[in-house]
Amino acid sequence: MNLMYKNETTNPLRLRSKRATEQEINKVNVLIDLLGYGIVELPVTYRLKFEHTSPRVCHVACHISLPDPATHTWLYSPDFNMVFAEIDGGIGHVVSFSGAGLNKNVYYQTMVNVVSDYIFLKEKFFG
Repeated sequence: MNLMYKNETTNPLRLRSKRATEQEINKVNVLIDLLGYGIVELPVTYRLKFEHTSPRVCHVACHISLPDPATHTWLYSPDFNMVFAEIDGGIGHVVSFSGAGLNKNVYYQTMVNVVSDYIFLKEKFFG
């Protein structure tokens, strides 16, 4: 069971499991073109956690740190999770999302899709 919480005083993300495994913090700046907002730069901090199972699975906990979140009313929640899984020895991959706001607006849905593409291409964790 994984829990993600925001720690205001130290780290924006901390991912805990039954083994309390600490993962390295990774960062990426994602550019997304949102109608009415223009091109928005999203500083995303994320942690990876791999399951040592077959098929291969990677859990990703994400946090977006915007300097002025009030100007981005479409951002329902700065925290969300995704899970990448490999299908049948690498013939394909699946991504699923969890977190508040996933079905709240098209901007938020677009953002999590673009962030997942960035992370998948950057990390190449199934390559």
